[in-house]
Amino acid sequence: MKNRNILSIKKLAVLGICVSFVAGGCGKMTESSIPELEEPVALNEAYRPVEYGTIGSIQVLMATAVLRDYCNYYNANVNISQIYVEPGDTVNEGDVLAVCDVDEAKEQLQECQAALAHENETYEISAQISDTQIKMWENQAAQQDNNEHNKMDTADGAMDDAYEINTDTNIDERAADMGEFSTEQTEKNESTDEDYNKQIATEQENQRYDKQLHEYRVQKINEQIALYQQLVDDGTLKAAHSGLVTYTKKLTEGRSAAAYENIVIVSDTDDLVLDIKDTAINEYKYSDYDKKYVIVDGEKYDVTESQYTSEVLVLSKINNRYPDVCVESREKPFLTAGQMYPVYFEKTKADHTLVVGKDSVYKDGDTRYVYVKNDEGGREKRIITTGESDENYTQVTEGLKEGELVYYNSTDQVPTKYSKYTVTRSDFDIANYGVSCSRSDAGTITETCDYEGQIVSVNVKQDDTVEKGMLLYVVDTGEGKAAITEAKNAIDSENESYAQKIADYNKQIKELSEESNSADYDKQVKDLYEENNRQDEKPDTAYDEQQLKLNLQLLDLQKKLAGADHTYQLSRLQSAYDSISAGNDGKGNISVYAKNDGKVSKVSVKVGDNVEEGADILQITGNSTDVLQVLVKDSNNYKVYTDNIADVGERVSLELDGTTIYGNCIGFAGYGRQAQRGYINQDDKGVHITGNTDSGYGNAAFYIKLDNGIPDDLTRASAVKFSYVSFKKVVVVPTSIIHKQVNPMDKDDISYYVWKIDGDSVVKQPVILSDYTSGSDTLVLYGIDEGDEICLAS
Repeated sequence: MKNRNILSIKKLAVLGICVSFVAGGCGKMTESSIPELEEPVALNEAYRPVEYGTIGSIQVLMATAVLRDYCNYYNANVNISQIYVEPGDTVNEGDVLAVCDVDEAKEQLQECQAALAHENETYEISAQISDTQIKMWENQAAQQDNNEHNKMDTADGAMDDAYEINTDTNIDERAADMGEFSTEQTEKNESTDEDYNKQIATEQENQRYDKQLHEYRVQKINEQIALYQQLVDDGTLKAAHSGLVTYTKKLTEGRSAAAYENIVIVSDTDDLVLDIKDTAINEYKYSDYDKKYVIVDGEKYDVTESQYTSEVLVLSKINNRYPDVCVESREKPFLTAGQMYPVYFEKTKADHTLVVGKDSVYKDGDTRYVYVKNDEGGREKRIITTGESDENYTQVTEGLKEGELVYYNSTDQVPTKYSKYTVTRSDFDIANYGVSCSRSDAGTITETCDYEGQIVSVNVKQDDTVEKGMLLYVVDTGEGKAAITEAKNAIDSENESYAQKIADYNKQIKELSEESNSADYDKQVKDLYEENNRQDEKPDTAYDEQQLKLNLQLLDLQKKLAGADHTYQLSRLQSAYDSISAGNDGKGNISVYAKNDGKVSKVSVKVGDNVEEGADILQITGNSTDVLQVLVKDSNNYKVYTDNIADVGERVSLELDGTTIYGNCIGFAGYGRQAQRGYINQDDKGVHITGNTDSGYGNAAFYIKLDNGIPDDLTRASAVKFSYVSFKKVVVVPTSIIHKQVNPMDKDDISYYVWKIDGDSVVKQPVILSDYTSGSDTLVLYGIDEGDEICLAS
C-alpha cells in the first residue's frame, strides 16, 4: 500500500553505513599513514574521548503497521452471482460472503464427469490395443523360431544325403560344415529375436508410462469433480476469519473468477504486523544479524522475522513471487495502523569495548599509534594494540584508557562559532492526497455485451428495479445465424469423419474375415510361401491363423476407440451448439436476461447503436452505502504521490469548504502502477498464490468512512488527506545541521554527519538518514538521540 515504507536497496548503500554504537563518532575515513616523527596537521584542533562501544554494522529498514489479511477465494473457476459484503462491513468466521453461479458449476461438473468417463474408457481400450500388439510380435517371433527350426531339419537331411554320395568326406569335415551352417543360422535367429524383443520391451515401457499418465489425469479430474460437486452442493463462499472486509472483487469488470482469485479479503483489526514493504524473502539479507529491534514511540523492542514454510518457499520460487518480510515482537508494543517504524539490524564483532575512530589510528609497518592530548594541552604519540574494526571505529585492547582525548585527522573545518541545538523526539509526517472521491454503491454490476452487433431493443430504463431472469436487452449480432450454422456444421463434420473411419475399419475387417473363412486358405498360404521362394520351408498355418485373429482383434479395438472419441467429441460440440443457440432466435437476435436483482443505475446504449464485444450496456446497482471511494491521481493543487494509498485503519480527513472532516480508511481498490497484488496463502489444502484483479480505475484507489457520514454535497469537497509518511516520536533535526561527505576515491560513496558537542570537544558524528525531508527538517534514523547537543551554525 505505501511503497515508500522501505529504504530502497540503492539507498541502503548510503544508509547502511557501518556505524559504531557509541555516544561519540567520526566520519568515514580510511586509515592514513604518515612518516615517523611527523606531526599531523588539521584545519583546527580535533579531539574525541576514548569510549566504550560496540564494533559492528547496522542496517535500517522501514516497516509499516498493517492489519493481518485473510483471503477468501474459490478453488475452481467460477462465475460469481453475487457478493454480499462491501469494504467496511464487519463479518464473523463462517459468514456467507458471496455465492457463485450453481448452474454454471453444474455444467462444469458434468463436463468433468464426461471427461473422466472418456479418460477411463479410452485408456482401457488403448491398453487392450497395446496388449494385442505385443501378442502379435510374440506370435511372429514364435513363427520365426518355428520356421528356422524347420530349415535346420531340412539342411541336416540334405547334408546327410550329400555325405552318403561322397564317401571320401570324413566325419570331421561334415561336422565343421554343419557347425558353420548352425552358427550362421543361430546368429540370424538371434538378430530377429532381438528385434522382436526390443519392440516388445518398448511397448511395455510405453504401457507403464501411459498408466502413470492415466492415473495422474484421473487424479486431477477427480479433484476438479470434488471442487465442482462442493460448489453444486453449496456454492457459497464463507469467511475464513472474523474481521473487517477490506477488499471485494469488482463485478463491474466481469463475473468470472479464476481459481484462487481473491473474492473478498477480511482483515483482523486486532492483529497488526510490521510489514517491510517492497522487500522479498528471496532478496532479504539480514536474517543472520545478531540484534533485531524496532523503535516504537522512542522505545526499543526486540523483533523476529516471520518464518515461511518450505512449501511457501517452493511455490514462491516456482512462480517467482515472494512475500514481504514481516517482523513481530513478543512484547506486543502498541502499534497504530498506517504508522511507520524503523527496524534495526545489528551485527556485532566486539561488544562493550574501548574504541577510537579509525581516523585517529596511524601505522608504521605493523605498529599502530595515536596522538593523545596531554595535560599541557599538547599531544603525545602513543603506541596501541588494536583488535576488531568496522568502517568507522577500531577496537583498542592496550594503550588507552576511557576518557582520554585522542586526536583525529579532520580535513573539515571544525566549527568554532555555533549555537547549541538540543535533539528532541517529535512526529514526522508527509501528506498525500486523493483528489477525487465519490459515494460507493454496493454490488454494482456492469452488463457488457458478449457480441458485436446492433442494439434491437433496451427493455429497461434508469432507476428501474429488475429481478433475476428479467429481459434486459436484445442485440442483433448479424452473425448469430452464421454462428449456429457453424456449430451445426461442426457436428455434421464430426459425424461424417467418424462414419468414414468406421467404413474403413469395417472394410478391413471384412477382407480379413473373408480370407480367414476361405476354403482355399491353406493353399493360399502355401502359394504365398512359394511366391517368396520359401519352398524349402514348411508352412505352419496355426501361427498365421493366430496372426489373422490378432489383426481382427486389433481392428475391432481401434474401431471401439474411434467410437469412444466420437461420442465424447460429439457431446462437447452439441454443448457448444446449445450454448450458442440459447437466447438466439436463429436469425442472430440474442436476448440477454438479468442474472441478479437490483436497480438500473445507468443505461449506456439506445436502440440502433452499434456495439463492440465487451462494450458496456448498462449497470445494475444494489443499495447505496456510506462509503467513499477515493482516487489518487495527479493534481495541480496538491503534491500527490500517485502510487500510494492510505493503509487500512489509518486516520484520514476530508477537506470541505475549509472544514476538516475526519474518518478512517476501511479498504482498498487499486494500486496504481501495481495492477495486481499477490498473496501467498497456506491452509489445510496446501499453499496457494492468490491475487486481486485490476480495479479498472487506472489509478490507485481506496475506501474511507467518515466519522459523521457523507456530506450532502460532495461537489464542495477538495481533497482527502492521508499520510504518505508517518512516524511518531522520532529524531527530527533541521536539515542545515547535517553535512555531506563524499569519499574522494569513490564519488558514489556518500555519508552524512553532524558536529556533536561532547564535553569540551566538538566531534564529527556519523548519522544514518531516512529518505524523507519535510520542509526544513530531516528524519534521522541513527547516530544521535534525544538530549544530544549539536552545533547549529550561527
